[in-house]
Amino acid sequence: MVECAGVDMRWKNVILDFDGTLVDSQSIFVACANELSKTFGHGRIEPGSKPREKSTREVLIDVLGLLPEQVPLWVERFKDLLNRNMRSAATVKGMKEVLSALQKDYRLGIVTSNTEETVRHILARDDIGQVDFIWADAPALEKDSAIEGALAKHTLSPEETIYVGDDTGDIDACRKAGIKIIAVSWGFSSKAMLERKGPDYLVETPMQLLAVLEPS
Repeated sequence: MVECAGVDMRWKNVILDFDGTLVDSQSIFVACANELSKTFGHGRIEPGSKPREKSTREVLIDVLGLLPEQVPLWVERFKDLLNRNMRSAATVKGMKEVLSALQKDYRLGIVTSNTEETVRHILARDDIGQVDFIWADAPALEKDSAIEGALAKHTLSPEETIYVGDDTGDIDACRKAGIKIIAVSWGFSSKAMLERKGPDYLVETPMQLLAVLEPS
């Protein structure tokens, strides 16, 4: 686990990303991206393309071959396709137990570009329990706006809130929104990619989240 010095732990609220953080959606992401790209004549994400070593925008432009002006529309169509396939995503092993432990001490929320119906289906399916709020249907490339919206709607202080996310875009979004982040290495971005962005914390297993959020 990588920890940055000088982080003052006064958090009362934990916001979690969904895709890649709470659920393992990498294979679904790749399958949906390739299906959509085939429809519109773009490239494919091949095993050798190492998508976890690239940002989302780099995957779209460098790997799939989209033009920058094509990205917003492609992302919206991709989001619709992904949402239709997400119900089969498995919860990351260990996250059920982590959320159960955190529910005792924190106000928990989820920010996601998925639908609230999909999120609640998976939470109920795996008997994860309730979270305090779900900010759903967030624009995929505007995570900072979604985080700021969730903070405002639910009256959460940025200084008392920490985010848990799995890609480099989450780190950028949290900096813009003025909150700390725990980056997890099992999701979209590799550990090396996350380290280069310098998150406040970087963990490699779900149980390490408890080491950060519930230190002895």
